[in-house]
Amino acid sequence: MRYETFIGKRYLFSPRRDRSISVITWISIGGVALGVVALIVATSVMNGFRTNLRDAVTGSLPHITVFAWDDAMKNYSGLQKRLMEHPEVKGVAPYIFKQALLTGRKQPKGALLRGIDPEQESEVTKISSFLREEVYGFAPSLEKQALISKKLLHRLSHPNARINRLKDGIILGAKLARQLEAGVGDTVKLVSSEQRMTPIGDVPRIKKLEVIGIFESGISGYDEVLAFIDYRLLQKIYLMDDKITGLGVSIRDAGTAPEIAMELSEIGVEYVVSNWADENKSIFQVMKLEKIGLFLILILIIVVAAFNIISSLIMLVLEKSREIAILKALGAKDSSIRRIFFFQGLVIGSLGTISGVLVGLAICWGIMTFDIIDIPAGVYPGGNRIPVLIDWTDVLITTAASFLICVLVTLYPSTKASRLNPVDPLRYE
Repeated sequence: MRYETFIGKRYLFSPRRDRSISVITWISIGGVALGVVALIVATSVMNGFRTNLRDAVTGSLPHITVFAWDDAMKNYSGLQKRLMEHPEVKGVAPYIFKQALLTGRKQPKGALLRGIDPEQESEVTKISSFLREEVYGFAPSLEKQALISKKLLHRLSHPNARINRLKDGIILGAKLARQLEAGVGDTVKLVSSEQRMTPIGDVPRIKKLEVIGIFESGISGYDEVLAFIDYRLLQKIYLMDDKITGLGVSIRDAGTAPEIAMELSEIGVEYVVSNWADENKSIFQVMKLEKIGLFLILILIIVVAAFNIISSLIMLVLEKSREIAILKALGAKDSSIRRIFFFQGLVIGSLGTISGVLVGLAICWGIMTFDIIDIPAGVYPGGNRIPVLIDWTDVLITTAASFLICVLVTLYPSTKASRLNPVDPLRYE
């Protein structure tokens, strides 16, 4: 062990006559730890919310959509096979988007109908994770959720309803169902823009549908307007023959959707290719800026604690000025004195950073495991708990930033100690 390290340990851990320096040291360690804890917990919660929001968006919409300019794609089986040939594509399914008027017990509400293939939709979206049997009910276990989704999608199928002589079904967004005062088992009327001739003139086409399930993504803008129906039934209601709006595409990594969309756009000029990231760019950009701002604000806690390290080391230098002078008189170099106090600041910063990381990860684990804060259903996407996702890159950045700040603030007091003139403290000894 170098003598600089030995002396630094003695200064740091041995009893002192001035206990105020020891108190400031512990306050410095606690301040650094508190800043690291706040950063890890806050960024983990924001990452969790961002991930849940992305899952909710992709639960409603595919990663990539390919549609025709005239909103009437036909003979799409060949295009579907070509899309599946891309190595990053996991699934392709047809869809139809139509606006309609739904009437329940209360006043009618406008809705955005998404016609889907119940057998293929789970391959392109995460709709199975957001299907419920009641409005704003608690999210069931994964096994039960899988059974509920399978049953509801099977019931939604138009051919199955015809075979079993059942009323055609519809799945309403949670907020839309509440506004219509329609629950599972109730009947709603779909009023389309298509008209039919009658003895009294043209009247809109009306179809009675049974509410068979609820879609709850946690995103107000989706739950308030979206309703799901079999695309083959929509083709009949809107007299579309075999035409569809477009194809939904699922890829292996949702984060690469813009790049993959650019590659798929080369399929043909007659098709438009869009992706979920561009369609929701504003909200995710705001969340990214909020995360950066939160990081910069919380890093100030560590900076404040780092100034306590400066205060502690400067007071220690003043207290140990006679010992420093003796070491210099015995031949210690300025670099050796600098290492002694640099070692102390390094230990204080390391203890604060490591303890903060451990406590922060423990708090995140507690929030993920226990119902510490119970969130009402429908407030957060994906459940009644605060979403937490530990991003180890963020943890590493937080740890490195805290450690770097503690190292930088140690340079001044250690340099001040190394430049101490040994004559002044020993003049009157």
